[in-house]
Parts: sequence; structure tokens; C-alpha cells
Amino acid sequence: MIRACFIVLFAIASSQAQTTAPATLEQMEAIYQRELSTRHIPLISQYLIGLQKAAASATDKAPYLAEIARVQELLKRGGVIDLATARAQPTAGGAMPMPMPEAPPKPKEAAQAVIALSPALSKGSVSVEPTAKIGEMEWRVEFMAAGSYELHLEYACPVLSAPLKLVVDLAGQQIEAELPVEKVTKDAETYRVLRLGRVTLPGDLRARDLRITAGDKSSSSLILRHLFITPAKPAS
Repeated sequence: MIRACFIVLFAIASSQAQTTAPATLEQMEAIYQRELSTRHIPLISQYLIGLQKAAASATDKAPYLAEIARVQELLKRGGVIDLATARAQPTAGGAMPMPMPEAPPKPKEAAQAVIALSPALSKGSVSVEPTAKIGEMEWRVEFMAAGSYELHLEYACPVLSAPLKLVVDLAGQQIEAELPVEKVTKDAETYRVLRLGRVTLPGDLRARDLRITAGDKSSSSLILRHLFITPAKPAS
């Protein structure tokens, strides 16, 4: 009897594992696709603009128009490019091969980051846009090892009439900083990096929310591209 019960329980557990595993993999795939989209869409959009400009002055517009149609369709699908397939297959219909435009230079904090939070990864986000105007934004941080970390904001802010108060809440700790008027950017496409402050975790952090507030919840002065979390440098 005991053996029979054990077999039944084992079968139920195996069935649950089989049903939950695909869901987890699907979630991971969705995050992966979304991250690819946030990186590809700005680059593909720049390429599309270049095609449109070239087509306007070209004598033979057909190849340009064919490539424009292909790129527009790619953007509609979310901008995710399978590079291995793209290299292996020749372009159809005589369309020009699509060169990968150079990515804009990344700040040094991006290379140092243990976590890089973008608007597309925020809680409840369904957008793949790489930036967002924010008054408040929140993420779920699944894990951070105990230790000290620096927080850096990659932002654009072309108009600011008074200093903008910035507050970060994480694991019961709060960092307050200020974006001064003199650190505005020349336009909404130019980005700078601002150090927000330091947080020290006495133990490992698991599944906690991180929230940043810029001014108030209804504010739209700040355009956020990334919040970088980097290991703090030891005191000299």
C-alpha cells in the first residue's frame, strides 16, 4: 500500500514538473526576445532611415524599395534578427544585403554592471522601446550577492527648470540624489550617466523590488535608458 502511494505521488510530481518546466522556458525565451528587441530596433530604425534617404536620390529605386519593405516587416515582428540564418541565406528578390550598423558607444558603467535594468524589463512592461519617460519605475531583482554596489543612471533630460530629486528604494534602503539643471542633455537623443549613490547589502538579496522615482509619479522630465548596478570600488 505504501509503495503504491509512493508511485502515485511520484507520478504526480513528475507530471507537475513537466507542465511547469515549459512555462519557465517560455518566460526565459520571452525575456531573451525582449532584450534582443530593445537592442536591435534602434539600430534597424537607423538603417531604415538611411535606406529611405538613399532611395530618394537613387536612379534605380527598386532594390531600395524592396529592402525598405523587408526592414519594415522585420520591425513589425519585433526586430529580432537570427544572425546565423541571415548569414546563411541569400537575400531574396535581389534585395541588398543588410549591413549591421555600428552600435552607439556604451558607457563604461555598462561593461562593469552586474545588473543593467532597462524600461523594457520593468514590472508590467509590454513595450520593447529602449527608453521611457518616467516619474516612477519598478523592477524585480531576483538575486544580488551580499556586498556594496554603486547605482548609475543613464538618462536624457533636455529640459529642466529646477533640480530633479531622484530616489531609489531597494531592500529597505533608500538612496537620494539630485539631477542638477546644469546636467541636462542637449536633446532627447543624447545620454549621460549620473552616479546616484551606494547601497550595501549585509546578506544576499533574493526576489526584491527596486523602485526609482524622478520628481513625482506624474513627472516626465527624465528619459531613462538604463539603471546600472556595479560593484563598489574598495575605499582607498
